[in-house]
Amino acid sequence: MTNYFYSDSISSDIIILDRVESNHCINVLRKSKGDTIHVVDGKGKLYIGEIINANKIQCQIVIKEIIKKNKYKENYIHIAISPTKNHDRINWFTEKAVEIGVNEISFIKCERTLRKKIRINKLNRIAITAMKQSLKTYLPKINDIVTFSDFLNRNENKIGYICHLEKGNKNSLFSLNLKGNEKFILIGPEGDFSSDEIELALDKNIYPISLGKSRLRTETAGIVACHLLNLKNNE
Repeated sequence: MTNYFYSDSISSDIIILDRVESNHCINVLRKSKGDTIHVVDGKGKLYIGEIINANKIQCQIVIKEIIKKNKYKENYIHIAISPTKNHDRINWFTEKAVEIGVNEISFIKCERTLRKKIRINKLNRIAITAMKQSLKTYLPKINDIVTFSDFLNRNENKIGYICHLEKGNKNSLFSLNLKGNEKFILIGPEGDFSSDEIELALDKNIYPISLGKSRLRTETAGIVACHLLNLKNNE
């Protein structure tokens, strides 16, 4: 079974694994000097190399081959989601979204959001693990939490969609033609977006959409949106 390791310390011919990756490589997977391993940089490159220093604190690999992966840009997947009160549910969403295939995750603080801060370093570590587990070479961008209005202002030049539970005309996400420009999808907190937030989004020409007839938990809605967008990518 192929295992991927991650490094952001790569020169022209040498890769250095950090303490966490080195420990996993040498102590957990029992790799040793002379073994061939696969390393990703999170930017689309897969490196095949040979271990030259099997150190559990700072493992070194000499690069033998570089494989560039083509990033699928037809449909950039950006999920902007209100963090749940329970950290474990935020962690689960991040892990599964990366496994499915997400390009960017933003966390938004809404009127009914119960959690005001997120553990950004923890989420980045989860994203790295999920990237390796699903054999991907791109590490999604994870943005720290900002207010709902700030997020809209920062992304006003992009096409946006909002999932909310209030009545009204809403197209199914899967029925839309989503190819082309960069887009984002807004997923609200437990208790949904407020009426004022929905009105603000509509005033900024953000389109209301539906994820189906079921009422979904926040993290489930985020995963459904991510999955549907990936299906659209593969049409």
